[in-house]
Amino acid sequence: MHRISVLIPILFLAITFPATAQVLNVEQVRADSDTTGWVGELGFDLSLNKFNDRVLKTGGEANASYFSHLHQYILLTQLDIVTVDGNPLVSDGYSHLRATLLRKKPLSPELFTQYQYNNNLDLKNRALAGAGVRYNFLNGESISGSFSTGLMAEYEEWELSDTETVENTFLKSTSNLVIRGQLNPQASLTLIGYYQARPDRFFEPRVTSENRLTLRISERLSFRVNFTLMYDTDPVIDVPNLTYELKNGLVFTL
Repeated sequence: MHRISVLIPILFLAITFPATAQVLNVEQVRADSDTTGWVGELGFDLSLNKFNDRVLKTGGEANASYFSHLHQYILLTQLDIVTVDGNPLVSDGYSHLRATLLRKKPLSPELFTQYQYNNNLDLKNRALAGAGVRYNFLNGESISGSFSTGLMAEYEEWELSDTETVENTFLKSTSNLVIRGQLNPQASLTLIGYYQARPDRFFEPRVTSENRLTLRISERLSFRVNFTLMYDTDPVIDVPNLTYELKNGLVFTL
């Protein structure tokens, strides 16, 4: 199966409390278990905010997945550019690579690695690598569910000022629960919950909920609504513990 999708959001509303770090939504690009071959998506977004300064944010992402009969390989990339009062600044970006082995089995080993930066939050570098196992506990005609858990090594470099930086290296547990449902022939819903924490501070986590509603308009045109809610118990920099984002868009499948 060969499929390329182009995502062009018509509205991007960021309720702008910045997140301290991004938990990647890998689950959104997984396909049906019967899919084989390449699956790709190109995304573009635009937002305009006015507080003390006028902030225009444009972004693009490219996702590519290859599904063999046994395994799945996912590559995600994203770059955002922020313009403040007409001055363009490269804001943030990431690359994420993941392999799911024996993807059709109830238990599937996973390997992943990621690089990320966010100049808006003074996150100079963030790199991680890890492994885990994915359990597919529900596989019906109109609903599916899975649970993943594993460990990852994470390195972060934060710039608190022109002369002060903070470097952190942690071992963290990472878990997520995913439910996908086909509400009717024109509507589908994906619910994802993440829990990440250091083993020695397991009850001081970073918790994320990502939810997507897709409404099919025609064979090649869909409308999507994405809502992300994040709570970080102990953020590195001085930002609110709770952050959230709402994004609406059109999806064209070619």
